[in-house]
Amino acid sequence: MVLKISNRDARWLWLEAQGLSRTPTGTLDLMALIRRLGFVQLDTLRVVARAHHHILWSRNQNYREPMLGRLLAEERAVFEHFTHDASVLPMEFYPFWRRQFHRLEASIASRDWFRNMSDAKARAAMKSRIAREGPLSTSAFDTDTGGKRKMWTRPPHKLALDYMWYAGDLSTSHRRNFTKFYDLTERIIPAHLRSQTISDAEQIDWLCTGALDRLIFGNAGDIKRFWGAMSLTETRSWLDENHARTIPVSVQ
Repeated sequence: MVLKISNRDARWLWLEAQGLSRTPTGTLDLMALIRRLGFVQLDTLRVVARAHHHILWSRNQNYREPMLGRLLAEERAVFEHFTHDASVLPMEFYPFWRRQFHRLEASIASRDWFRNMSDAKARAAMKSRIAREGPLSTSAFDTDTGGKRKMWTRPPHKLALDYMWYAGDLSTSHRRNFTKFYDLTERIIPAHLRSQTISDAEQIDWLCTGALDRLIFGNAGDIKRFWGAMSLTETRSWLDENHARTIPVSVQ
């Protein structure tokens, strides 16, 4: 039997799930807010404030810009990685994010965009330097792009830093004026989270369940796109295997 949801109810359910249906005041529990959202996308766009600050302030106007940076750089309550874009996620989500490191590492290795990145020996030297000197940004390194630099061209060392970040070998220590500083993952992520092993099937179940919890309703494509950490085939397989846990709906 298909549950029918009116357009008005669907809009209210979605706004409620996104934390936008209530007056944005009261005591701020920033971590609870981020956990409810799942992640907060970081964005360079700035109109009055950067987009990620708008996301949080629009849900509770007691939020202030420095708060998110402190969670990342000082409290280590969140970590930064890639959903459908650069985002911060609650630190306790880290064990469920392992598959994303492997997926992105494999994807990047096959991309033409990264074919000019520094080789394995140079990457090892970059990691050794970070180990000695502490968190470093891309400006601490210097490699030649070769020829005239185009608008979106990235020097080999920047591509290498990003590759190691996508693969989980490096993590974001902090951002300064939105510039990312890279550090060794073992100095950012607590050991008990790095050592925790969760099967791929459990990770997919967590991702799909978490997406539906936050979307309230959606098709396979919506669920897949929420985290950007699984394929459409994996999402459809999960839905087939878990049809008893979901309710078919028709949204006006």
